[in-house]
Amino acid sequence: MPIQKTLIEHLLYPAMERIKGNRTRAYLDEMLQTQRLPPEKLRALQGARLQTLLRTCITSVPAYRELGITEADIERDPWAALRAVPILTKAAFQRASAQYCNTQYDPAQRIPNVTGGSTGEPVRFYMDRYTVEHYEAARWRGLSWYGITPGSRSVMLWGNPVELHKNQQFTSRCKDRFLKNRAILSAYELSADKTAYYVRFLNRYRPEYLYGYATALDAFAQLLEPVRDQLRVQLKAVVSTSETLDDAQRARLKAVFGCTVVVEYGARDAGILAYECPHGHLHLSAENVLMEIVDPITWQPVAPGQSGLVVTTDLHNLAMPRLRYLLGDTATLSLETSCPCGVTLPMLHSLDGREDALFLLPNGKLVHGHVANQLVRKYPAIRQFQLVQTDVCHAELQLVPGDGFDAAQAEAFRQDIATFLPGVAICAVTVPRIEPGRSGKVRCSIRAFDLPDVQTRRS
Repeated sequence: MPIQKTLIEHLLYPAMERIKGNRTRAYLDEMLQTQRLPPEKLRALQGARLQTLLRTCITSVPAYRELGITEADIERDPWAALRAVPILTKAAFQRASAQYCNTQYDPAQRIPNVTGGSTGEPVRFYMDRYTVEHYEAARWRGLSWYGITPGSRSVMLWGNPVELHKNQQFTSRCKDRFLKNRAILSAYELSADKTAYYVRFLNRYRPEYLYGYATALDAFAQLLEPVRDQLRVQLKAVVSTSETLDDAQRARLKAVFGCTVVVEYGARDAGILAYECPHGHLHLSAENVLMEIVDPITWQPVAPGQSGLVVTTDLHNLAMPRLRYLLGDTATLSLETSCPCGVTLPMLHSLDGREDALFLLPNGKLVHGHVANQLVRKYPAIRQFQLVQTDVCHAELQLVPGDGFDAAQAEAFRQDIATFLPGVAICAVTVPRIEPGRSGKVRCSIRAFDLPDVQTRRS
């Protein structure tokens, strides 16, 4: 075992546990046991944690005191009590965020956090160390399925900590390199001019895995694809997070880096929600979170196998509980109830993208913008694209040309998309580059307005 990995796992982490009371490894050990519980025992575990959460909410969280939920309701059926809570949108939470703070919780123990704001105004919220450590345990549990441990060396394709002062950025990089055994490559600054440097860096640094946004990892793979025979690094996995990974991106990552490609499903304001196992199934972090999938228009639960909006209830965050929180993603629950890997946690069939990547047609039907990701495979000369629906009847298609690109391909791609968006006028424009959002992500499909029924409920 490399010396730095040994020091982190056998010296640094035990020291943190003694000095700071960190219990991430203890929670990881627990989750490695609970991941194989029979379904009825897992549901009992969830029910007990849900009762604790609901009792806290009705006694100490102003936003939930007036809902009329009683201790008897919680004792009798916590699941029914939870269903009585209205779904919470990000906009509603932002308007009255102070009302979701636990009044009995020591403010000094709250940990402030903020989302990346890739789909609008960043959401500011609080967590506590208990919650954060369970999030981290869920991540390490998923990575453990690939032989990756907390001291494993990694390279992250990520956004820069731009909100930090230069001295703070230097400190952050030092902590990453020496205490977390990872190096960060900026998702904002990937460049073909640095291809030779990337090869030398990977061969010298020898990470066990890569971790980052799907679009950043894919862009990195495209840069290295012509020189992949020069890579001398043996990765255990490439881990894609924070964005939907499509089949073409997965295939390219596997071809360039010669290893398993793993999907981590998480969100800054919801934690690690699911991890892909070696058999390709996305297992939910069911000990930490309750997940519901609801219809985009009615907000009623949909059956497994049907795509809908993701609604989460964090079972551990007692500092600032958010019950039935509308995350902004779309996903599909699996029809399967067992997995060859032996993990008994419930599964997602697929991650389908963002809620605002659902395009609205003039006839009221919804079409997921992910269809454009499927269609673009026919046009290898299109290096990158972004489709933005500006209103019900109009959309703009931005195209970044690659080798062999011409106007005929642009028009053919535009017409292909138009067949799936009848009644929507699509204007195609060529651009030199599509800039990532403030979080470092590049989104392919965006609806720039609310769905009508949802807008009414948010007012």
